[in-house]
Amino acid sequence: MSRLPEHLRQAVRARTEAAEKRARVALATMAKAREPISFAAVARTAAVSTDFLYRHLELRTLIERHRKKSGAGIGARPDPQPSESSTSAAVRALSARLSQQQREHREEVARLRKALEVAQGENLALRRKLAEYE
Repeated sequence: MSRLPEHLRQAVRARTEAAEKRARVALATMAKAREPISFAAVARTAAVSTDFLYRHLELRTLIERHRKKSGAGIGARPDPQPSESSTSAAVRALSARLSQQQREHREEVARLRKALEVAQGENLALRRKLAEYE
């Protein structure tokens, strides 16, 4: 795998830093307003992915600390803890949905082929009958 050119590395770094800053601002704003804090809520407010928040150790720790302070962790469903090698939940959900749609389309194509075969057979029979009358 080739290394990225310096200008692309800088762009990636700037984008990551901007996302981190948005997440920190969102977390501070939510804490100040005493809104319930969760990974999904912070991600939604900051316009970042939950995967980004989970993978960023410092942000993850801050969010978990705020959740414990606000008592959101008590009785609430805990957010999943993905491992470094796991794919994001969104990718898994979309993959499952795509697989289901592919199955449905294959079944529909099979039904349509069968109906086409029947229609072609009927068409052939009608043409033969018509040829007899001519």
